[in-house]
Formats: sequence, C-alpha cells, structure tokens
Amino acid sequence: MTEPRIGAATPEDHSPLCRLLAACGLPADDLRPEGLSDFLVVHDGECIAASVGLEVRGERALLRSLAVAEDWRGRGWGERLTATAERLARGRGARTLYLLTTTADAFFAARGYTRLPREAAPPAIAAMPQFASLCPASSAFMSKNLMPNPHYNILFLCTGNSARSILAEALVNHLAVSRARFTGYSAGSRPRGEVNPHALALLARTGIATDGLRSKSWDEFAAPGAPKMDFIITVCDSAAGEPCPYWPGQPMSAHWGMPDPAAVTGSDEDIRKAFAETMQVLRRRIELLASLPLATLDRMALQGRVQEIGSR
Repeated sequence: MTEPRIGAATPEDHSPLCRLLAACGLPADDLRPEGLSDFLVVHDGECIAASVGLEVRGERALLRSLAVAEDWRGRGWGERLTATAERLARGRGARTLYLLTTTADAFFAARGYTRLPREAAPPAIAAMPQFASLCPASSAFMSKNLMPNPHYNILFLCTGNSARSILAEALVNHLAVSRARFTGYSAGSRPRGEVNPHALALLARTGIATDGLRSKSWDEFAAPGAPKMDFIITVCDSAAGEPCPYWPGQPMSAHWGMPDPAAVTGSDEDIRKAFAETMQVLRRRIELLASLPLATLDRMALQGRVQEIGSR
C-alpha cells in the first residue's frame, strides 16, 4: 500500500477540507475553492485526512488550519505538515512564521514556537482574517524565527543597581522567550553594593534564579575584556541623564523609565505590590523586545521600536 503524500490543495478539495476543519473546530468561513493554492493536504480517498495553510506576506507568514482527522492522529502527520510549511515559507522569503492556536500551544512550543502578546503582531499579520476576526481572542499567539538568529547581550542600567535593573537582568535570563537570543546584565552609575531584599524575595517567590545577582558599577562593562553589549537600556531617570562610559561597539540605547519600587513606603503588602508591578512591566517590555525581527530592521527603525517599548 502506497503511503499518502503531502500535496497542494485544488479547488475540488474545498468541501472535504471544510469538513475536516469543522470537525477539528477550526474556522473555514474565509475559504473559497479558488483560494486554496496555499494549502497542503493529505488525501484519504475522497476525504482529506490532514491539512495546513500558509499565507506569506513578505518576510512574515501565517501558519493556519493545521488539522489531522481523529483516526489519523499519532502517525506524525502534524509534524510533517508543519515542517513542510516551514520549508515552503522559508523558500518564499519568510523569516518569521506566526500562528494562532486554542489547543495546540504545547505542540508548537515543542517545535520551537514561542508565545507572544497579541499586540506584538506585525500589521501584515494582524490584518489577516484569521487574526482579526475568525480566531477567538483567547487563542495563543505564537511565532518561530525561520532564519538563524544572532545572539544579543543587553545591559540594564540604573543608579543603584539594586532593584529595577536587577529584576530586568534576572527576567531576561529566565524567560524562555528570550533565552536563546539574549543574555542579560545589569549595573549602576553609583551602585549601592547590595541587591534590594524585596527584589530577591520576589524573584524567589516566582521561581526565578537569583544566583550571581549583585550590585555593581557600570565601569565593569566598559573595561577591556568585558562582554560586548548590543543593547544598553536605562530603567531610571537618573541614570538616563548621566554621562555613560564609552561602550565598545556602539550598542543600541533606549530608556525604559519606571518608578522605583524601593522608594515605596507603607505596609509590607504595599511594598510587595510595588515590586510585583515593576516586574510585570519589565516582563512585558522584554517579551516585546524579544518579538522584534531584530535581524531584519535597520538601525534607525530598530532604535525607534526599542525606545517605543519603554512607553508600554
């Protein structure tokens, strides 16, 4: 018996494809017989046993409608269709592949896709019907970089290097979304010499490693042999206004100012809340930074995007 093959959909596949998608709980309202050229299908007689769609918009593409009939599951067709769609997207010049899913986020995460905030979607992707109206708002938005990514070092600066910049360093090195692309560091213009205990307690409560965190001078990163920085981000207004050391390599710079949680007074609960809110803002900004197509943006555009993140 010949094993079924993955092939391009034809107009005659419209009805069986819609039936498969409906059985899998996937939208098909926008499909037309003459618009199936970007679908890959696997036939099972007159039925379609598995499918995936691909829409390419320049350097970005959307993966949609990965569906496998119930009695065909467990045979690897989902993995094969996804891999084939990725090769096609790469061959058409796409550098990043996006998708929305309500039930398969673990499947895609195991294949290198990372979850992103929906507002991080590029305009070309956000305008697609699947994103704009067909998929529910509860869908997970995920992406995968199809081209090899360079690695980036990012240095967070503040005056004392005891709270905000420490939280940012720890978050960058913890978050799975950025681990393969960034290494985080932190420093201060006038370091206090010790990490704020509320920052350490918060990191410990949220399962983020605190080993190696220390309050240190930014002069360490201007010294010979220091790691070369690609991004320098200030998180307090004082450090943003101070003259910095010379950073070799002309790193990108931005200001992500935010209130100092260490300045909050009141009950222990008030202080814990201030630190938690600071970390939430930092997490969101770091995730947005990690979602940028860093390898494809020119320096001026990237500077603007990284600076803009500081207002979110």
